[in-house]
Amino acid sequence: MFSLEPDFLRTFLAISETGSFGAAGERVNKTQSTVSAQMKRLEEILDVSLFEREGRRNVLTDDGRKLMEYAASIVRLNDEAIKAFQPAKISGSIKIGAIDEYAQAFFPGVLPSFSRSHPGVQVELVTGTSGRLLPQFEEDNLDAIIVSCRPGDEAILPLRSDRLHWIGAEGHTVHYCDPIPIAAWSDGCSWREMALASLAREGRKWRLAFTTSNAALMTMTIRDGLGIGVGPEWLLAPGLKILDDLDAQCPLGYADIGIKRRNNSKSAAALDAFLGHLQG
Repeated sequence: MFSLEPDFLRTFLAISETGSFGAAGERVNKTQSTVSAQMKRLEEILDVSLFEREGRRNVLTDDGRKLMEYAASIVRLNDEAIKAFQPAKISGSIKIGAIDEYAQAFFPGVLPSFSRSHPGVQVELVTGTSGRLLPQFEEDNLDAIIVSCRPGDEAILPLRSDRLHWIGAEGHTVHYCDPIPIAAWSDGCSWREMALASLAREGRKWRLAFTTSNAALMTMTIRDGLGIGVGPEWLLAPGLKILDDLDAQCPLGYADIGIKRRNNSKSAAALDAFLGHLQG
């Protein structure tokens, strides 16, 4: 039985990202002829065509897109396996704070993969509201925090930007009520402030139906039809939907998420490695 070489797959991924055999070769430090030879061999093993020309770019065929589902995982696992048997070059203990909904959205995949690639680093995750995390950070009890970006905060490193949506329950139309029942994040949350400001601009009446800083409770409250909430698309869960009509009437704009880090962390190398892993 043939096997798929991780090195070939790494080249394949580079071509899929750059659209060029030449640019991919520069990324993986190979000549264009070597790149071509590797892709030819990969196509022979799988007995399919992986790329087709679209103008001056090489784009994935249907079979190429199918291979993409496996290639990234194979390369990642290969790299993690090698690192697992190498001496731990980075060690230390770091304490990371994150708003509850951010922790649920971003950390389930990040923490296990970082642990495998950096076994010498211990990561402690603390969740809470911005109001609770910021004082701990300012008292040097946290090495970094993942929080919403606010205008004028120059000490925060942008992590991602997401459009906010009005979110309701499938089968419920409580957003047509007057006043609208709002399931709001805790006082001080920038998402809450943006939601109430949008309603005020459009002259829409609202009432506070529920308040929480817990993402799971927020999801259940909205799903039960007790109120509508706000959040990015990644906050959607089974039973929830984006309220497109209210999005159009009362647009919310974009919310930025960023990282605040201590410059005097005792485990600076470990912190750098974790934040780099999170951003990657």
